[in-house]
Amino acid sequence: MITKKIRLLLKSTLILCLIALLSLGVSGCTATRHTIQKAVVPMLDTSVDDLVDKLLRTKNGQFIKDGLPGALLIVTGLTEMAPTDYDLLATTSFLYAALGLFVEDEDKDYAISLYEVGTEYGMRAMKVNNSKFRKAMEDGVLVPDAAKYLTKDDLKALTWYGVNLAKRVTLQLDTPEEITDIQDAVATAKRSIELDPQYAWGANWIIMGIFNAIVPAFGGMNTGPEASREAFANGNKAEQGEFGVIDVFVARYLCPLVKDRDWYDQLNNRIMEMDPCKLGNGLCVMNELAKMKAKHNIDHKVKWMGY
Repeated sequence: MITKKIRLLLKSTLILCLIALLSLGVSGCTATRHTIQKAVVPMLDTSVDDLVDKLLRTKNGQFIKDGLPGALLIVTGLTEMAPTDYDLLATTSFLYAALGLFVEDEDKDYAISLYEVGTEYGMRAMKVNNSKFRKAMEDGVLVPDAAKYLTKDDLKALTWYGVNLAKRVTLQLDTPEEITDIQDAVATAKRSIELDPQYAWGANWIIMGIFNAIVPAFGGMNTGPEASREAFANGNKAEQGEFGVIDVFVARYLCPLVKDRDWYDQLNNRIMEMDPCKLGNGLCVMNELAKMKAKHNIDHKVKWMGY
């Protein structure tokens, strides 16, 4: 663990050095600025991607939870220095979603603010990367109608835009005026699934599973418990059931709907017993996150099951 912490520190130091170099370009003449930015931004992309990969492979959820705000502050700063870099924008959106997931069970308002910012970065990334989508948005087309222009090249931003938005909505269900944009999250999740149903460990199916659980089945909307069960099951197919975060939300949203306390217990106990590093050949932290949330489920069963 000490070695991993040192590696992460060195990687963060390298990124800070690159930011300093980029800052010199920002303050210089136009030609110098463009030359430095052209040289530094690709290195930043690579360094940030490497940093995120190291974070995902860390088998210590609490360490990542405590350290992620600092990493996010650095990544956000450098993203604003390269505001048209798609990969940085999309990665920043992902990191806001990740931190939101870590803190939402103990600080709802903080998580909402994180998801709001993550949603903004996802939208910015999609607009930067796809001129047809950008034009549609500038012309006043709504997200559900503009989503058809998005392609596999936009999938990273498309996914984390939807996850941030959907998760913010789940924290504001008691204030209907704040969740009218849920249709945007559902539309982007559906578009992501059309492009790649297994992307991001099946995360887009979580959005559909939650939405189908919280919206009653009526008017031919194909929502309700069976639609929710099918969506969550499709999500689990992406990683053969090894992405525990999916079952965290099955327990929170579907189990109360079907009033199955035993299933709730089985799901949470299975997550607690999982080998966290089987996901993606060593992406340990995602299931470390799942274990932390499953522990919260176990400790707050009455809150989620309602009895």
